[in-house]
Amino acid sequence: MRNSIAHGWRVAVRTALLQIGVTLVVALVASMYGWRIGSATFVGGAIIAIGNGLFALRLFGRGVAPARDVLRSAYAAEVIKWFWLCLALTLAIAVLKLPFAGLIAGVLAAQFSFWISLIAIR
Repeated sequence: MRNSIAHGWRVAVRTALLQIGVTLVVALVASMYGWRIGSATFVGGAIIAIGNGLFALRLFGRGVAPARDVLRSAYAAEVIKWFWLCLALTLAIAVLKLPFAGLIAGVLAAQFSFWISLIAIR
């Protein structure tokens, strides 16, 4: 029998590592078009990876809990992730004025790698 919390942590760590790896590769490719686009790509992927990491911390951080508490943790984790996403993207676009194409390329690369990892990593 598998410990679901320990397994969840392992999947979260593997997924985050895959997201960062894919983001690095895409950022290196994007850096051929300039260092600002490459750095924006890395920032976009890091925003997604950190958001998923925050989600995992909130969801699995409490350990074993009653079902109602786990459901509340899942809702709270999603709210935290979306708050982080909105804040970080606002800072990246409005304050840092990072190139939008690079930023979105990083976001898409990290998000697609997340979806693929959920299928591939068990």
